[in-house]
Amino acid sequence: MTVVDGRWPFVGRDAEVAEVARIFSEEGASGVVLIGASGLGKTLIAQRVINAVSSQYDHLYLRGSSTHATTPYGALNVLIAELDEATAACPLLVLNALQRRFEVQGGRPTLMHIDGVRNIDELSATVIAHLARVGAVRLLITCEEILDAPGEFFDLWKDGVLKRVDLEPLSPDAAMEMLATALGAPVSRSASQELWLASGGNPRYLQLAAKADVASGHLFLLDGVWVSRDSPRLGSGRSDTDWTAGKLAALDGEDRALLEVLAVAGHLPVAVALQVAAPESLDRFQHEGLLGIGPEDRPMVGLAYQVLADVVRAQLLSGAGRRALEEVAQLRHEPSIPAASCTALARWTMDQGATLEVDELTLLARIANDHRIDGAAERFLRAVPPGRETCATETERARRLWLDGRTGEALDAVDAIIAASSDDTPLPDWVEIRLLAARLSIRTHGREQDAAAHLQDVRGRLASADAHAVGELLDRADLLRLELDFFEGELEALREHGAAVLSGRSDESAWSAGVRGLVGVAQAMTGSPEAGLSAVRTVAARLETSGAGTLDQEAASVRLFGALLVSGRWGEGLALARARSDQPGALVFGGSSAEFAEGLLLAFLGRSRKALVKLTPAISQFRMRDRHGLLPLAEAAAAYAHALENDAETAEDHLRAIDLSSQRYPWHLREAVQYFTLLTEAWLDTPEVVVTEFVERAADLGSRGYRGVELFFLSQAVQLGRHDVAESLAASASATDGHFARLVESFAKALSSQDPRALKEVARAALDSDNYTLAGDIAALSVEHLGPTDDPMIRVHAEQILRRTSTPARRHVRRKLLSERERAIARLVAQGVANKDIAQQEHISPRTVEGHVHQVMTKLGLSSRKQLSLIFGQQP
Repeated sequence: MTVVDGRWPFVGRDAEVAEVARIFSEEGASGVVLIGASGLGKTLIAQRVINAVSSQYDHLYLRGSSTHATTPYGALNVLIAELDEATAACPLLVLNALQRRFEVQGGRPTLMHIDGVRNIDELSATVIAHLARVGAVRLLITCEEILDAPGEFFDLWKDGVLKRVDLEPLSPDAAMEMLATALGAPVSRSASQELWLASGGNPRYLQLAAKADVASGHLFLLDGVWVSRDSPRLGSGRSDTDWTAGKLAALDGEDRALLEVLAVAGHLPVAVALQVAAPESLDRFQHEGLLGIGPEDRPMVGLAYQVLADVVRAQLLSGAGRRALEEVAQLRHEPSIPAASCTALARWTMDQGATLEVDELTLLARIANDHRIDGAAERFLRAVPPGRETCATETERARRLWLDGRTGEALDAVDAIIAASSDDTPLPDWVEIRLLAARLSIRTHGREQDAAAHLQDVRGRLASADAHAVGELLDRADLLRLELDFFEGELEALREHGAAVLSGRSDESAWSAGVRGLVGVAQAMTGSPEAGLSAVRTVAARLETSGAGTLDQEAASVRLFGALLVSGRWGEGLALARARSDQPGALVFGGSSAEFAEGLLLAFLGRSRKALVKLTPAISQFRMRDRHGLLPLAEAAAAYAHALENDAETAEDHLRAIDLSSQRYPWHLREAVQYFTLLTEAWLDTPEVVVTEFVERAADLGSRGYRGVELFFLSQAVQLGRHDVAESLAASASATDGHFARLVESFAKALSSQDPRALKEVARAALDSDNYTLAGDIAALSVEHLGPTDDPMIRVHAEQILRRTSTPARRHVRRKLLSERERAIARLVAQGVANKDIAQQEHISPRTVEGHVHQVMTKLGLSSRKQLSLIFGQQP
C-alpha cells in the first residue's frame, strides 16, 4: 500500500527510541533533551518513548507558543488554572503547590514532554527546571538546538540533570527502508540514494522529494520495484514546500543571497562563500542545520538538503542574490570549484542570456561527461551554433551517447567524425576520437577487429609527433591497450604489456594506478590471487589518501572487489559492496551497481534469499538504464538464486531474459554469466550434462593459464558429482595461492581420501568463509562417506552445517531420502515424544513407530535416538 500522500511510517529510529527509553528506565533518571534539526522526527520519537515507558510514568505534554511566550506561566496555564487566585498570584506558592501536586507519595512519577522550547516563558521555565531538580517530574525536552532552550533548561543539561541525545539524519539504509515501506514495494538503491541525497536523510524532506518524484513520473513502478528514470530530477516544486519559501522570504539580503548562490551552484569552497556572506551567517545556517561544511582538508559548504535548493530556485532571485551569482559565476573555472558547481554556474549564466564561446562549451561538455553530470553535456552541446562544430565538440557528443549506454549510435557518430577529420585536426582531438572509436568497436559485434587498428593508428601518429606533446596521450593509449586486453581476456598479454609500460616509471599518477590495478587483477585471475590482491589493495589505498578523482577511486574499488572475489576474501568483498552502495555521489560503483555487486556475491555464496533482496531491485533499475552493461550477469545470478529457492519458473524467466547479443561484453562478464547459467541449469535439470560443461570450461581456462578462474568451474564440477576430477582440482589449486585455492585443495584431498572427518572440517572452514554453497555440498559429502565405525558426532556436526546452509531447493533434495511419514516421526522423536504418543498421534501401532524409527536411523546411518534428536531438532 502506497502512503506517499499520507502519514509516513516510523522507520530507522529504533536505536534512538531504545536509548531514550533506557535512560528513563534507570533509577533516579531526571530527563533527556532530544536535539535535532526540523523534520528529523523528534516529536515522533518522543511519542514512541512515552508509549514505551507508559507503565512507569504518567504523561504531561506542554508546548510553548509565540502567543504565550511573554505571558507569565503561559506554558503552564493548564496547571495554573487549577490553583486558587491567591496561590496563582505568588510565584513561591505556585512553586510549592506544583511541587506538592507532582510529589504524590506511592503514585507514579510524571514524565513531562516539553516542545516548542524557544517560546517557553521565563517563569514557566523556572518552575519546570525546579521541579526537575527536586525530582518531582522527569523531563523530555525536544528542540533543534540546546541554545534555543531557555537558560534554565540549558543549565539542567550543563549540570548533568538532563542527558543529551543528538538526532542524526536517516542513514541511506534507513531511508531506503522508509521509502519501501511507504511506497509499498522495494526501491532500487539508485532511486533511494537519489532521494536520500535530495533530502539529506531528513524524513520530512524525504517525503516531499518522493511525493514530487512520484507525481512527476521520475519515480515509478517497474516489475514491482520503484525505479528512477534515466534523467535528472525535476525538483520538488513550490506547492509542497511553501513553509520553506516563507522562511526564505523572512531572511535579510545577505543571508538570502548566500542560500540563493548555494542553491544554484551546489557546493562551493568556504572561501568563495565568504565573498557572499559574513562568517556569522555561515555559522548560523550551519547551526540551524541548513548548511553542511566539510571536509577539513578542503572545506566546502553547501545546502544540507537538495529539496531546500529546489525551493530556493523556484523563487524569484533577490537583487543581492543575482549580483552575488554573477560574481561567483566568473570563478567557475577556478581549480577549487567542483565540477558539478562549475557546470551549474555555467548553465545559470546561459539562462541569464549570456553566450559562451565554443571552446568553453566544449570544455564544459567534457567536464560534464567526465563527471557523469546528467543532462549537462547535452545542454552545452546544444548551445554550439550550427556550422561551428569542431572535432572536439562532436567527440563529446559521441561520448555522451556512449555513457548513456547507446553504443551503436555512438559508434555511428564516431565513424562520421573520423571520416570528416584531417591532418589539420589538433593532435589531442585526433587521438581522442580514435581512442573512443577503439572503446566502442571492441563492444560492437563485427567491429571488434577495428579496435586494434584504431589503437595502432594512434601509436603510429604519436611516434612521429613531437615528443614533448605526446607524453600524456601516449600514456592514455597504453592504458587503453591494457583495458582492451582485459576486455578480451588476454591476461598474459596484459601482464606483459603492463610490465613494459611501467618499466622505469615510479610515478603515483592516476594513469600508473590504472595500469597497476589492471595488472593486479590479471595476476589474481592467472593463479596469483594473493599477489594480485595485494597490488590492487595498494592502488586503492593510495588513490583514496591522495585525493584522486572519484572515477579513479571507484575504478580501483571495482578492481578490488574482483580481486577479493577471486582470492576467496568474500566477507571483505561483501563489506566493500555495502560500503560503496552507501557512498553518496558515486559515479560508477555505487547505488544499484554496488547493490548488484553485493547480490552477485551473495548468490555465488549460496545465500539466495539475501541475494534476491539485492538483485531484484537492481535488475529493475538496470532494465530502465544499464549504463555499465551489468544486466545479463544480474539476470543470471538471479536465476541461480531463484533456483536455490526452488522457484523454477522465475529462474527460467531470468535465464530467458539474458541477452548477450545486443553488444559485445567483456570476457569476465561472459564467463560469469555462463557460470551462473550452468549452475541454474544443474538445479533445474539433470546435472550430469551440465557438469561435463563445467569440466570442459575449466580445462579451457586452465589451458590459457587462468588458474584463478579455472578453480571456480572445476570445484563446481566436483561439487556436482564429478568426483573423478578431484585430483585435477587438487593439482590446480596447489599451483595457485589464495584462500579459495587452499579451501578447494583441502576439499579435493579429503574427497580423494574419502575421509568424512576431513570433509566435515573443510565444510566448517567454508562456512566460516561465508560460502554456504561450498560448505553445504562438502557437508553432504561428509555424511555420504560416513562408515559404521566413524565417530557419530561427525554426522551431527555435518548436519548442523547443512541446516545453516539450507535453501528450499537443497531441503527438497535431502527430503527425498525419507518418506513424509518417516520425516514426521523423526521430528517427533527429536522433540522427545515417546513412541506410544507418536503412535496415537499418527494413528499407527507402537511397533510400527519402532519400525519407522529403525528405518530412519538405518537410512541416515545413526545409532541412537540422541543422534536423531541432534539432527532433526532444529530442522524446518
